[in-house]
Amino acid sequence: MIQKFFAQGNGFSFKKYGMMIGFIMISIIISLITPNFLTARNILNMLRQSSIVGIMAIGSTFVIIGGGFDISVGSLLALTAAMSLGLQQHIPWYLAIVVVLLVGAFAGLINGILTAKIKIVAIITTLGTMTILRGATYLYTGGYPILGSSEYFKFIGSGYIGFLPFPILLLLLMVIFWQFILRKTKLGRYACAIGGNKEAARLSGVPVDFYHIMTFVIGGLMAAMSGIIYAARLNSATPLAGQGYELDAIASTVIGGTSVSGGEGSVIGTLIGVLLLNVVNNMFNLLGIQVHIQYVVKGIIILAVVGVDSYSKFKE
Repeated sequence: MIQKFFAQGNGFSFKKYGMMIGFIMISIIISLITPNFLTARNILNMLRQSSIVGIMAIGSTFVIIGGGFDISVGSLLALTAAMSLGLQQHIPWYLAIVVVLLVGAFAGLINGILTAKIKIVAIITTLGTMTILRGATYLYTGGYPILGSSEYFKFIGSGYIGFLPFPILLLLLMVIFWQFILRKTKLGRYACAIGGNKEAARLSGVPVDFYHIMTFVIGGLMAAMSGIIYAARLNSATPLAGQGYELDAIASTVIGGTSVSGGEGSVIGTLIGVLLLNVVNNMFNLLGIQVHIQYVVKGIIILAVVGVDSYSKFKE
């Protein structure tokens, strides 16, 4: 049942399971090189760090599966993080969360409408909204950090349920929920159909524009949720928050097996991609390797994965 739920197609496929195998092998190698890697404290720290980009990457998974790209989510994280703290001065923290999630969904809606209805190329659309959202963050904050005031709100980013940090639990719940949506609902099936062949989906009676827009709405919603966790964890937000997060989210999605040309992917695979990148970064930190080298390795991994995906598509 579990295998059927998470798998695409039948039988073993290196394309489907190769990333999982690679993740396990890399983890074993790193654990041999750095003894501190497998400590409970380090593992929980890695998972907690993965939660923000991981939840954002879930939204990126839907956008890319639907044939789009969204590079505005990092700026959206910054705005929603600032708003989730700033609004607490006027309304209760839980209402601030609701407002911020609506703002994220609305930003995704705008991206979707501009892409699906106005026919602006997705990467150009989100480049424009990325700039607008970053500017809006500067206007909202006045260029200064915003500090939080609610202890209940801080629980979202730094609280525990038993031994498990709450952000990790939230990430796992989101992975299970959105994997179900992707595999078992009309929204997920139509997103895959649109990303695979938009014209064929249209001829089959699929309301292409609506479901294409919905993938961006999910992307914006997940970016806002990441912004809430970010703000709750640090109990502060600056206009520079979330810079580069959109690239990490897209990289994790692609590394996790989502095709850059759309039509196929998995939320579970995206989670593995997030963890793989985080494991590599953690190894470099434990070994004291410069952050510049981390960027180089991350770029090589992205190019390798995208190259394999593109070449396999070409051979087909």
